[in-house]
Amino acid sequence: MKLLARIKNYFSEEAEETNLDWKVVALDLNQSLIESQEKLQKANQEIADLKKTIEILKENAK
Repeated sequence: MKLLARIKNYFSEEAEETNLDWKVVALDLNQSLIESQEKLQKANQEIADLKKTIEILKENAK
């Protein structure tokens, strides 16, 4: 009986640990995605600002 209990406990702990690792990986990936989206938003805003500046400079050059 002890052997059966030890085997059961071993696999139970392994399943919980794997589940915990999966949650940590998911949170890390989600955080990475959020950071990437923020960088993309900043880059898009900078591009829009530069286009607006170019348009103003073209109008002033005429």
